[in-house]
Amino acid sequence: MTELRLLDSDGYTVPGSVRTVTPDTEAQTREDLKELAVEHAAQWADFGYRASSYRIV
Repeated sequence: MTELRLLDSDGYTVPGSVRTVTPDTEAQTREDLKELAVEHAAQWADFGYRASSYRIV
């Protein structure tokens, strides 16, 4: 199994973003993490965070 996590623009793991995936769940998990990036960036927008700067690793 693979582990995916969402990193913010500073390279920190976004809380609650670590997910263990299988080949069958990876695509949906990546979509979920993209949505989480939008939510997290919106919460911290005053500090210059943008969802496009986040990475899934």
